[in-house]
Amino acid sequence: MKRQIAAWTIAVVAVLGIAGCSSTPSADSDSSTSSESSAPAEQNTDQSVADACASVGSQISGVATELSSLDMSAAMSDPEGTVATFTETVDAIGAAAESVSNQEVKDAVTAVHEDFTSLRDLLKRVLVDQDTSAAAEASTLTTDIQESTQAFSTLCAG
Repeated sequence: MKRQIAAWTIAVVAVLGIAGCSSTPSADSDSSTSSESSAPAEQNTDQSVADACASVGSQISGVATELSSLDMSAAMSDPEGTVATFTETVDAIGAAAESVSNQEVKDAVTAVHEDFTSLRDLLKRVLVDQDTSAAAEASTLTTDIQESTQAFSTLCAG
């Protein structure tokens, strides 16, 4: 029972993070993207905030979709599989951060990545290692995720 409560606590943290991620602007929502936005980010060292946000916006939205489909009920029967799936999602956020050359956007996405990495580690501790006391960290982590995703959203909406 404690393990199930801990899993649901972590699920709530993930959902709160999804809310921040899913509000990021997509490539279609910004009319100021340049025609160079289809070029690889590594070659575009003068990438604007708008172009960088457009570049990672769809990736972050995809991550939000993946997180919303995470089945915490299945986490109880396959904790390693759940953590592995979540790790793929976290890695996608890291790849999004690496895909842009605009330092301001890169820093914002990296902060989101770090917070979701912490959530992945917490998920592993609770589900795989069965350390239910670790779920107490969920509150602080919720705040961190909300702050980093809001900062990213604000940057990209500006």
